[in-house]
Amino acid sequence: MINKFELNPFEIKAEITKIISELEGVSDFENYEVHYKLLDSQTDKSLVVKLLFKEINNSPSEAVKFLLMRYCTKDELTEKLWAVIKNNFSSNKAKIFALDMLRDIDTNWSYDECGKYLENPDEFLDADTKKILHNAIANPEVQIDFLDFLSSLSDEDKIVLLESLGNDYTQDELANMLIPVFLSMPETEAGQKALEILGGSKSQLAYHALNTALNIAGENMAPAIKKSLSMLKLSGIREDNSAEFYKNLLKDSKPYKFCITYPDGHGNQAVIISRINEYGKVRFTAIVIDDYNGIRDCFGFNDITKFECNAIIERFYRGQRALDVEPSILKSILAKAEKLSKHKIPYEYVCWKNLLADIEEAPLKLNYKVTKLDKKEFEAVLEYDFTDYWFLNESYSDEFEDFIKLLNDTAPENYEKLIDENLEKIFYDEEYRIWSDRILNTALLKDISGDKKSAQNLYSLYNDKELKREFFKNIIRKSIYEYYFSKKDTGKIQAVEKMWVK
Repeated sequence: MINKFELNPFEIKAEITKIISELEGVSDFENYEVHYKLLDSQTDKSLVVKLLFKEINNSPSEAVKFLLMRYCTKDELTEKLWAVIKNNFSSNKAKIFALDMLRDIDTNWSYDECGKYLENPDEFLDADTKKILHNAIANPEVQIDFLDFLSSLSDEDKIVLLESLGNDYTQDELANMLIPVFLSMPETEAGQKALEILGGSKSQLAYHALNTALNIAGENMAPAIKKSLSMLKLSGIREDNSAEFYKNLLKDSKPYKFCITYPDGHGNQAVIISRINEYGKVRFTAIVIDDYNGIRDCFGFNDITKFECNAIIERFYRGQRALDVEPSILKSILAKAEKLSKHKIPYEYVCWKNLLADIEEAPLKLNYKVTKLDKKEFEAVLEYDFTDYWFLNESYSDEFEDFIKLLNDTAPENYEKLIDENLEKIFYDEEYRIWSDRILNTALLKDISGDKKSAQNLYSLYNDKELKREFFKNIIRKSIYEYYFSKKDTGKIQAVEKMWVK
C-alpha cells in the first residue's frame, strides 16, 4: 500500500522547483533538512532522480547537485553524469555542471577526456546525431530530451540549432523533432523558424501536423501554415500517410491502461494512456487537462514494468475515482482538449500523443430524453461522488474573492440572501457556460461507466435552467463551508452545518 505522502511525477517536479527556489544562494544544505522531508518520504527515489537530471538542462544549481548526491548512489550518479557529458542534446552549461559534480564525487576523470565533449550549440551535430534523430521517432523520451535542450538555449542559439538541423536533414526524422517545437511555441521566433523548415522537410509527418494545426489556427497563424503546406505539396507530399507510419511503429504493442477522472472544481482531469508489448514492458503517459485551457501538463516513461505502471497509476490518482475507458473515447476527449489549448500545447504531450496514432476517435454523444427531476432525484445529484470536489476555493476567481469579503461581513442567517444576490456575478456568462458543459461532460463519463441513471439525471439537469441555478447555489454553499473549514472557524462551521448539512 502506498503511503499518503507518495507524490505523482507532476507533484515531485513541483516540489523540486520549490526547493530550488527556496534554497537559492544557500551553501550549507545540510542545515535545511525540513525542506527535504517530502522527497525523503518517497518510496521510489528513481523518479526523483530522473526529474532532478531533467533540471540539469533546465536550471542546474547547487541545490540540484546536493539532491542528486542525496538520492543517487555514487556508481549510478557517475554513470548518469557521463551520459549527460556525452549526450549531443546536453547544453554546454549542463556538461560543465556534470563535470563539476564528477570532480566532487572524486571519480577518475581528466579535463582532456571530458573537454572533447564540450561544444557550442551550433557545433553539436556530429556523426551519431542522425542515429539519435532516428531513435527519437520511436522513443518520445529521446525526442523530449532534445526539446528540453532546445528550451535551455537562448533565442539566438535556438535559431542556430534549428537551422543546423534544417540544413543537414530532411523528411520524417527532421519533422519529428520540429513538429513539437512549432506546436508548443508557434508565436515565438523559434516556432516560426520550425514552421518554415517543416515546409521544406518533404515529410508526411509535417503534412499531417500542419493540416491538423490549420484546423485550430487563428487568423494570425493560418497564412504561414498554409505557405508551408504549399511548399510540402510542391515537393510531392500530397497525401496524409502519417497514420500508417505511426501504426507501423506501434505494431509491436497494444493498448493497456486507459483511465480518466471526473473533473474537479477547477475542471482538472487526470488522464492515463499506456501500451504494453509482448515482453510485458509498458509505455506510459500521464496527462492533466482542464476545461478552461485544454492540455495542461504531460509526463511519460518509454519502458517500465507492469508493476511500475500500476504503482504510478495508484500514486497518480491517490484514492480519487478513475474510470477505465475505451482508447477511442479517451482519444476523442484529448482531441477536444487540444482544441481548447489552441497553440499552447506542452511539447511533452505532442511527443507522447503518438501512442494513440493507431486508434480511431469515437463520437462523444448522449442519447437521453430530457426529463424533469423531482426533489429526490435532484438531491441525489447533489450527493454524487464527484461533487465532493465541486467547490470554489478562496482564490478561485476575482469574483469569488469579492464574495468572500462580503461573506466575512455578513451574519450566517443572511448567507442565502448573499448567495442569491451574487450568484450571477460568480457564475458570469463564460463561467456559467463552462460549468454547464462540465455537467454535460460528467454525464458522458457516467454513461461510459454504465451508470445510466446518473447520466440521465445529469443530462436533464444540464437542460433545466432553473434547477441548474439551484445546483450552482449549492456549489457556493459547499464553498462557504470549505472556506470556513480551512480557516478552522468552529463557530461559522457549526452555523453552516445547522443550516445546510442534513
